[in-house]
Amino acid sequence: MTTSSSTPTIETSRVNNTKQNRAHPWGYFFYCEFLKILRNPPAVVFGIGFPTLFFLIFANAFDAKYAPSMLAQYAAYGAFVVSFQTFSIAIASERSQGWNKLLRTTSMSATLYLGSKFLVIILTGIISLLTLFAVATITGRVHMDISVWARLFGFMLIGMVPFSLLGIFLGFVGSTNLAQTVSTVLSLILAFASGLFVPLQFLPTFVTTIAPYVPTYHLGQLAWYAVNASWSMDSHPYWFHLLILGAFAIVFLILAGWAYIRDENKNFA
Repeated sequence: MTTSSSTPTIETSRVNNTKQNRAHPWGYFFYCEFLKILRNPPAVVFGIGFPTLFFLIFANAFDAKYAPSMLAQYAAYGAFVVSFQTFSIAIASERSQGWNKLLRTTSMSATLYLGSKFLVIILTGIISLLTLFAVATITGRVHMDISVWARLFGFMLIGMVPFSLLGIFLGFVGSTNLAQTVSTVLSLILAFASGLFVPLQFLPTFVTTIAPYVPTYHLGQLAWYAVNASWSMDSHPYWFHLLILGAFAIVFLILAGWAYIRDENKNFA
């Protein structure tokens, strides 16, 4: 009787241990990746602090009625830069140091490696957004309903996904120097071409013509829609921009998968 009644307990214990063993690598590697970000001052300053710094500089230079629009555009810029630039440089740097080859000798899967990095980048983006929101509120420049804050936060969180995939692609096809150069130049070009730095109304005609074809334009439109900045918005509904970003995400996912398989075949075939 004793042996029979203890069997379910033993089986339950084994199942629980299996679940813990599967969850432990994710938690520990995520913890290590997050510490690595915090121990890299440039990543913290440029990834988390720059959008807030831009807001403090430029929002105080204009009338308060433009502050919500400027908050939205720098939220979009921060979500873009953190997910794309930081991600691509981190992966390229680890490849140049041979870290990915060392990890390949362990039981770590590609899902764990890239998934943990993806979660850390998203968390970094969240910290960047919350920092910007807190400063905008404390300085008294922006006063919005909680639903507006939540909508802006949600749109930016969704918008990080395609740019993170683009960061994976660049990180696996280029060296550290190439990733730094390309991501920096491309970030500036896309930010200007989509009106995240200077409103499109003040830019040359050819810029406004190509703007709808770049992904950051649609991220910016979602940000302005969230705060109802009508003077910066186009005539399309928000779901149109979500669909376009979704299409970009599919394309970037295919490119990221190809880049990862290419790198694996190159190093371990």
